[in-house]
Amino acid sequence: MKVLDSPVLESVRPFISDNTEQLYQSLNEHQTFYMFDNMILTKLRKQISNLPLLLQAFHQSPVFLIPDVVLEESVRNIPAKERYNDYYFELFKQLSAKKQLYIISMETIYQLLEKGMTKKQYIFDVMKQLALEAFRVNRDIINNLERCELSSFSDLPKLRQIILHNGNNAGERFICFFALLLVHQYYGPAYICSDDGKGVYTMYNTFVNNGSLFRILGVDNFLMLKEQYILLSYDCILQLSIKNTGLSSKEIYAFVQSSGRNESRKVLYSLDGQSFHTEIKNANFAKWIEEGKIEIFF
Repeated sequence: MKVLDSPVLESVRPFISDNTEQLYQSLNEHQTFYMFDNMILTKLRKQISNLPLLLQAFHQSPVFLIPDVVLEESVRNIPAKERYNDYYFELFKQLSAKKQLYIISMETIYQLLEKGMTKKQYIFDVMKQLALEAFRVNRDIINNLERCELSSFSDLPKLRQIILHNGNNAGERFICFFALLLVHQYYGPAYICSDDGKGVYTMYNTFVNNGSLFRILGVDNFLMLKEQYILLSYDCILQLSIKNTGLSSKEIYAFVQSSGRNESRKVLYSLDGQSFHTEIKNANFAKWIEEGKIEIFF
């Protein structure tokens, strides 16, 4: 059963599309897209009163993509229909009023690739090659991928199961994999919306000197790749929200204080050109953003 058919999602189903043709048209029109993990969706849900301001961060595109695995995770976390409705209804309602929400799956990605690649085997080859490069540090996944034969649409569940692995950080793996495949098809920039250091940033670091990945994606080096594959942590979202609005000093401080950001999270940033990986208290976070001193990487 497709996750969108789950009875738990009945109330939010009207707000999320699984129409591949519409998604294809949207991607061709806008190119840029945002991909979300469960952690960021939860943060947005908890900040529903600040949502109009937070949405100012997503000014590059109206296309919001949620992998089916991420939605499945949300259902596992809240399996009761009434509770799910109470928790997520208002978020998806407000998001869909401003943005185009799509759920994407392995099958969706295949159908999108099919529109731009002439031979089916080319599609399976690039999916396998990108998976081998994206997950190169996970030997269990790599070993299973190397043994996996992909030659027909019916093989896609096998690939999905291999990437799911033991379930840990599965949503983040699919976000990265799907984003790379779309970048391969000349869509992008892809904005990866996540706070997950292990699942997203660690994988991103493996891309830095990966010449095989660059060749598959048709880029010369990591500098070109990072222009098309951009990490967007919650702190980045807050900074962009402030940057794209005309908040006063007092309003910036109040927004940061009410934002629910984790002051104990170590942030990758530069301050006056010097790099740091430290915690940032809300008062400094607001002050440095207002003064234009800080650039947040993750």
